[in-house]
Amino acid sequence: MTLLLPPLVYLLFASVFGAGAKGEIDPSIALHAVAPTFSSRGIEAELRARLGSRLTVLSNPSAVETAVVEGRSDAGLILRPGTGTSPEVEILSAAGREVAAAALEGQVRGINAGAIQPNGDFASRRLSVRSVGPQGDLQSVYYAGAVSIMFVFFAAMHGAMTGLDDRRSGLQARLSLVAGGLAPILAGRAAWLVAVGLAQSLAILAAAASRLPPTAAWQILAWAVTALLASVAAAGVALAVISLCRSRDQAQPLSTFIVLLLAAVGGSMAPRFLMPDLIRQIGWFTPHAWAIEAYQTVLWRGVLDVTVLGSWCILTTVGLVGGLIALAVETRRAPA
Repeated sequence: MTLLLPPLVYLLFASVFGAGAKGEIDPSIALHAVAPTFSSRGIEAELRARLGSRLTVLSNPSAVETAVVEGRSDAGLILRPGTGTSPEVEILSAAGREVAAAALEGQVRGINAGAIQPNGDFASRRLSVRSVGPQGDLQSVYYAGAVSIMFVFFAAMHGAMTGLDDRRSGLQARLSLVAGGLAPILAGRAAWLVAVGLAQSLAILAAAASRLPPTAAWQILAWAVTALLASVAAAGVALAVISLCRSRDQAQPLSTFIVLLLAAVGGSMAPRFLMPDLIRQIGWFTPHAWAIEAYQTVLWRGVLDVTVLGSWCILTTVGLVGGLIALAVETRRAPA
């Protein structure tokens, strides 16, 4: 693990920040052409060839704006009939994702205009960029959730290692006799890990409070539910991983490897919209991506929608499945 983790993290960061520095990020784009013309169809066809499945064509301009505001698309593109052969181009940008709008602008300007309009590239006066959605310090909101979930997992992994000491000393076996099985022991251990995770999340929220947008009481409550379920997921994963280990020497490098890899792929170390499309899709297999998405939706967009509810369900499932795996492994390993 000592030799495997550093090059993996390097390759991930190199692919994310290297591409971003060269403007080669893979943003998802929402597009609508008002009264499509030959030129706008040409632009759409060229963008589709470049973006593939990352280009979504929507039925009206308001749908494009909604997709950008809700984060389903990193930037939006609206094509309106112009006065000449070129369409009027409007790019929609959201706070914190200006780099995606800039990348889209570069792609639009870089399209081979000769195949679309004989007179040359798009004129600057025909291309405008408009900000939509909440305005403010999105990065602070993003990293409030991203850092929170990463350290909750770190704390859970290290806290769960006490189970190795209890197992080795025989204390776990004696306690299970008193408690009537291993389930109450693991449940109590999980409850402690969840409590520590909640305390960490609260400390991060307090540190970020001055940079957060105005929040209503229901948003704080929804944040608390997200923090609770993120801690449940971390506790479940930690108990499952540690149950598979036989000693601290084995558990420490393995837990560090897993925590850092989940954090890197899930978006705790770099915003997910900067990532190549493949890594972004893989990120959905981590609880980090779902927790971050729920935090952003509640605190930044100020909505409680199916995205948040889905994230809650997935975090709860991860925690329960992890706990069941830990119980099965510890029961099998327990002396008869």
